[in-house]
Amino acid sequence: MQLTRLWRNHMQAGCPSELAGVEIAGTDARALDAEITQCVSALLAHSLKVDSRIERRLADVSTALARKGAVAEPEVAAYCARLNELVSAVLTETKADH
Repeated sequence: MQLTRLWRNHMQAGCPSELAGVEIAGTDARALDAEITQCVSALLAHSLKVDSRIERRLADVSTALARKGAVAEPEVAAYCARLNELVSAVLTETKADH
């Protein structure tokens, strides 16, 4: 499963120190990372049903990650791209389940 692989890769990579004080989608980047990884973990454990509210939040986060990545320094841009790939995989996975 692509989602599992992306999630593991993201967890192994961790957050770059350059994320300190960075805000993405109206949330501190580290808190956003925790929110997304918790969502993915729950989805993989089949303990989360992704509803339209969660889908909207993920779509907003994806847009914000793309914007931030386009103007950020390389470490933060790479992080944004990686997290956005994970978010996109969640959205793809949930749409396939509908």
